[in-house]
Amino acid sequence: MQREYEKHGFFSFSVGRNRELCFVKQGESGISTICRILDVSRGEIRTKEGDKKYALRGIIADDTAKLPLVSWAEREELVKDAVVQIENASAKRWKGLPTLYIERNTKVSIIGDDIAFPRYAELIKPKKRTIGEIVRCEGAFDVIVEGNIVSAAEKPDGRTLVLDDGTGAVFLKLKDEEKEEHVYFGMPVKARGNVAYSENGYVLIAEEIKTSGEAFIITGMKDFLCRYT
Repeated sequence: MQREYEKHGFFSFSVGRNRELCFVKQGESGISTICRILDVSRGEIRTKEGDKKYALRGIIADDTAKLPLVSWAEREELVKDAVVQIENASAKRWKGLPTLYIERNTKVSIIGDDIAFPRYAELIKPKKRTIGEIVRCEGAFDVIVEGNIVSAAEKPDGRTLVLDDGTGAVFLKLKDEEKEEHVYFGMPVKARGNVAYSENGYVLIAEEIKTSGEAFIITGMKDFLCRYT
């Protein structure tokens, strides 16, 4: 069962209708959802075949999750801060993350203010989620995860860190490699970033972390939210 937003802030529960974003998984089609557009821009995408294409790339959110969005065609409804109904979309994995794709036959319509949908200022904040939940959802975009380092091994291609929160474990990779050198076995860690699927398992690619006695500071979040990994 999944919640649906209805007029005047009421919820209903149904199967096979509007999908909450945390339940969107790669490989699915015929997806309908209601979400708010957090960011959208036109950019270049390189396909698996190596070709370059231009597309609208963005970030959508509801109160369960954020997801990257790709539309190969210009859609006037896809504007920042708009609440939209998306019907008949598909989900694929892009850069290790579940991503919602708006296809040629996808319908997109702007919804008015007659539903009590979460505001932009609320949805832009990262959500704290458990590793177990994230793995069941096949990845996550812009989340906070707390746990302990249960493995810190030196390997020829760099350090391998494993973060465990009691519900599951993921590899931890810091974008700041210098800070990664100061993360050790047994450390409690609070990290914000994306959890992406890789050949070796799920990896939390952390933009910033907090360890004992260190401030949890996120910088350059506008750029971070426009980069999907």
